[in-house]
Amino acid sequence: MSYIEHSLGRSETLLYRARFPWIYAGCAWALLIGALAASFWAYAVGLNEVALGLIAAGVVLFVAIMGPLWTTEIGVTNQRFIFKRGLLWRSTQELQLRAIEEVNLEQDLLGRIFDCGRLRVSGTGVDDIRLPLLADPIGLRRALQDGMAAANQAGLVGGSTLAPGAQGAPAMP
Repeated sequence: MSYIEHSLGRSETLLYRARFPWIYAGCAWALLIGALAASFWAYAVGLNEVALGLIAAGVVLFVAIMGPLWTTEIGVTNQRFIFKRGLLWRSTQELQLRAIEEVNLEQDLLGRIFDCGRLRVSGTGVDDIRLPLLADPIGLRRALQDGMAAANQAGLVGGSTLAPGAQGAPAMP
């Protein structure tokens, strides 16, 4: 089970899960296959140690590229934005949707062609959260904006006495 699914509250639902662009996995697989092909050639000409070194380098490069993809989760629930990194040492940045002030898109020409880009999320009382290169950044921004609108509407309807983004227990009498 993913961190996001494991951390959902009782009334919380996952609205959107961000994905990484295919270019990361494509490069990782290309490097691995290239290293394996080079190692077969090195083995064929009698360079056994070089062949083993090429296989090891290919596996290390593959894991170095794919590891962050396997251990990073970015999602939007109906209450918060979640950015989790790491496997053994977990680092999370979570922001209540009511506390988000800005969602800015950074996308160059190649990003527009391949539908990838970066988002920078700014909120009250927190540093900016700059996300890595993602596939469909506009879909993530749309999910954040829809969730922010729903959270603000629920805050107005529910008559919450807490300030936006504030958390706390009920006051003692």
